[in-house]
Amino acid sequence: MALDAPVSKNHMSLFSVPPEIRNVIYELVVAMEWGHTSQDFFVLDRPLPALFRVSRQVRSEALDVFLLKNRFHVYTSSIGLKWLDILGRDVDRLRFMILFIDLNLEAWQRYLKALLPLVSVYLELRIRKAAVSLPDYRLETFLKASGLYDADCWASEANGPNETIFRRIRF
Repeated sequence: MALDAPVSKNHMSLFSVPPEIRNVIYELVVAMEWGHTSQDFFVLDRPLPALFRVSRQVRSEALDVFLLKNRFHVYTSSIGLKWLDILGRDVDRLRFMILFIDLNLEAWQRYLKALLPLVSVYLELRIRKAAVSLPDYRLETFLKASGLYDADCWASEANGPNETIFRRIRF
């Protein structure tokens, strides 16, 4: 039965429920499948929950709940690229992401080249040095080459010795 199909007296369409209730349902489904609740951080290491494949409307509504309310950690550039492919343009709904940069700077460069044109001005992007053996000058050179130190597009601030926070100020 389609989600928007007429329903009998004993059944109700998901879309006949108020949006606030649907959002709670989406949060519960994601929490059950991923083992997290809103405001937790999610390690992007698995596919999107099955809920996002139900219909276009459910995907759109559920992505709003999922991407706008949660924090995401990306530990490898290859997983990050897979998620870019899965989310497509919906990446602009992300509001908080931490990238844990390791020694594989070339792979991270490819990821940032694909990611940065898609993110919105609402994203707080944190770059955290994950490899102790990664020299600070190499990380700085990498961030400059990525365009994150372009003061016309990005504001940055240090957040301790191993993390920098970036916020897009314009495209």
